[in-house]
Amino acid sequence: MGRYGHSGFPSASGATVIPALGQFQQWMEWEPEYRLVPGDQLDIVVGSAPELSRTLTVGPDGRVVMPMSPPIMAAGRTFTDLQNALMIELGKQLRDPRISVTPRAYAPEQIYVGGEVGQAGTYTLSDRIGALEAIFMAGGLRPTAQSREIAVLRRAPNGGMMLRTVNLRDGLRNISVYNDNVQLRRGDIVFVPASTIAEVGRFVQNFRNALPIDFNLSYQFGANGGNGTTVITP
Repeated sequence: MGRYGHSGFPSASGATVIPALGQFQQWMEWEPEYRLVPGDQLDIVVGSAPELSRTLTVGPDGRVVMPMSPPIMAAGRTFTDLQNALMIELGKQLRDPRISVTPRAYAPEQIYVGGEVGQAGTYTLSDRIGALEAIFMAGGLRPTAQSREIAVLRRAPNGGMMLRTVNLRDGLRNISVYNDNVQLRRGDIVFVPASTIAEVGRFVQNFRNALPIDFNLSYQFGANGGNGTTVITP
């Protein structure tokens, strides 16, 4: 049995996946539809009124501002969602506006590495990396780190939080035996505890204070992701 009183089971990468318990959900691999984040650059074309077309950057507050429209929240939305929202707003001033929203440039992908590492903080992904490389980016492990159960947290399809653990002890001693091949993606969190993985629960309880203000996320916590939402925004 695991530390939570539930049996863990190995993933294809050899990492231990902890079944859904309380605020955490069972880990699953999935490719989400892209959702906008601050810093994304967009080409917004208004076919029915070309003079309103713009190239805009999603602001630090997650919004974009178009002529004849109040600021509209773009962060967290898909391109189609934002397109529909703009059509509704501009439709108050124009008859049957035809709008397309396409990407011009994407903001850098960021992850957060916290806990018993040299320098906890936000790091930009320049390539596909795993938890071990992320820890190296953060200055390596402190002497107080527990390297057998390092947590990787990721947003689930329903907005909740998934958790899996990675044993890096052997990989740190000999990189050739490191077998965690799950690549990190935008918004992932790597947490290194000092004693047991149970510390992750305390970390999440202080989630809002633990992350820097420029790390934009929206997670739902609780059983099935339904007992509340924590939103991290600037």
